[in-house]
Amino acid sequence: MFAIFRSMHGRLFLILVAGIIATAATTILFTHGRQQEIFERVRAHHLVGEIEELVESLQELPPSQRDAFLHVPRGMGIHGRMVAGDAPSFVARDELLERVLRRRLDDVRVDAELPGKQACANDETRRPRRGPAPPLCQRVLLTLKDGSALLLTIPMPPMREPAYTPPTPLSLLVFALCIGLLAWLVARIATRPLRQLADAADKLDIARAGEPLPEQGSTEVRVATRAFNRMQKRIYEDVRERTGMLSAITHDLQTPLTRLRLRLEKLPDEALRNKLVGDMQAMQQMLQEGLELARSMDNGEPVQLLDLDSLLDSLCSDAVEAGQQVEYTEHTAVQLKAHPLALRRALSNLLDNAVKYGQRAEVSLTREAGRCHIRVRDFGPGIPPELLETVFTPFYRIEHSRSRESGGTGLGLSIARNIVLRHNGELTLTNRAEGGLEAHVVLPLSA
Repeated sequence: MFAIFRSMHGRLFLILVAGIIATAATTILFTHGRQQEIFERVRAHHLVGEIEELVESLQELPPSQRDAFLHVPRGMGIHGRMVAGDAPSFVARDELLERVLRRRLDDVRVDAELPGKQACANDETRRPRRGPAPPLCQRVLLTLKDGSALLLTIPMPPMREPAYTPPTPLSLLVFALCIGLLAWLVARIATRPLRQLADAADKLDIARAGEPLPEQGSTEVRVATRAFNRMQKRIYEDVRERTGMLSAITHDLQTPLTRLRLRLEKLPDEALRNKLVGDMQAMQQMLQEGLELARSMDNGEPVQLLDLDSLLDSLCSDAVEAGQQVEYTEHTAVQLKAHPLALRRALSNLLDNAVKYGQRAEVSLTREAGRCHIRVRDFGPGIPPELLETVFTPFYRIEHSRSRESGGTGLGLSIARNIVLRHNGELTLTNRAEGGLEAHVVLPLSA
């Protein structure tokens, strides 16, 4: 489970889901808190509109008709009466209503000291009423253009908190599913180019030019894809140039060495002749293995369907006939597409090393989903842990005497790993707990 969130796809998914949910929750809380304020502003503007229409109508009527006009209740329950003298004082003020009135009624004076709230019943009549208490009223004192005073009584029922209905489990589930689907799609689209680059890097073959990746997607993805294609081309050209140079040198040296050996055969001193011929043979063997190293990196052999079990059985049988202690302990039917001669050379090198340094060898072949495992075990002293990777370096030998009988040329493991890598496989060395070394080859069955 935790491995999912260690990937970029999982992290993007988690960030998007958490971010969207947090944003949605914050937005809901913020809008819920602002509902009352917005409602008050809308009501204040609507009241001022009603009062503005009332004032305009009053200013067009003669003073004698204004009381009769005000006797009829207006919109939103507004009552009014013409007053003379001092108006009563009030307790509280509605600053929002007062501010909007001052801005809209620029030709009418609004008394800043008078607005307040009290019971509506006390404004119309002084007789007490039975039943529930009347709503609060807001009183506004206006002075018209002709100097007459108008006292308006506006019902102002107490604001109630907007009703909050919690979401149902079904709505929460649908909301979470929609967010999860959106986050998954976004994360998949964002990480798809990276997966394509990773797949192309895994399939990169330094021995042959691969197909360039299509440059598509966003600008950043196009730039990365273009850089990968250039890198792939440069690697192939560099390896081809180095391989060609090594192959040419080793091939061209064969002819003069052959002539030199023929001339050495004519030496009259037999002891000196045998020593020089032995050195010549060692040089030719080194050149031959150098040529094999070049071919392991650039093999033109066609791919064929190979029975790996039969190949290993044949190699072990040949070793037994040559007097070597080799045992094929575990058989499994495995067929895969490969370069038969190259793969035979790689496995033969591993088997020869196991017999040479470990006296005897055991070979096993197993398979799992999409891969097969070849293990070549010996019973020698093993290799120091810090040198398990170093021994794959061309011409590196743990035994430093430079004797071919004891140390070889140091190319066998390099050739084997190059061939395995060309089959999109892996070759590793590990020291066994019970003693000895194990060469582990993993090959994909789809290679």
